[in-house]
Amino acid sequence: MDRRDELLRAEAEGWDDLTALLAGATRERLRQPGLDAEGWSVTDVLWHLAYWCADADRALGQMRDGVFDASAEPEGSDRVDAINAAQLRRSQAMAFEEARARLHRARAGMLERVGELPELSAEADEWLEESGPLHYAEHLPALRAWLAGA
Repeated sequence: MDRRDELLRAEAEGWDDLTALLAGATRERLRQPGLDAEGWSVTDVLWHLAYWCADADRALGQMRDGVFDASAEPEGSDRVDAINAAQLRRSQAMAFEEARARLHRARAGMLERVGELPELSAEADEWLEESGPLHYAEHLPALRAWLAGA
């Protein structure tokens, strides 16, 4: 199995875990804040994942087109934290169904871009892994705990 296949398998497994977890959740619990210390809801987490999958889609598309500029990407936790805070404000006005639909579209775009790459560079590998399987794994424990407490 090559690295691309390995990453795509890990992404699919993480995605399956996420969607199975959400399938059993009540509608009220999905929108209710309090999932973490910052007061995120499940809807906020889905939008957060959608935003970063869409950003990976963008970056991978630029890599495919040969125009990706790593120096233009946000660096440092302060910059990423600012993006996350802005996206949290955006998601708080969003319905669960909208966040979920956007996540599905963003994920599909990210996976399509990966398939379009002639080879998986180290940068592309990192974008897919960080935005997909590692990112899902980062949020699954809090989602599990929150949804189990319903």
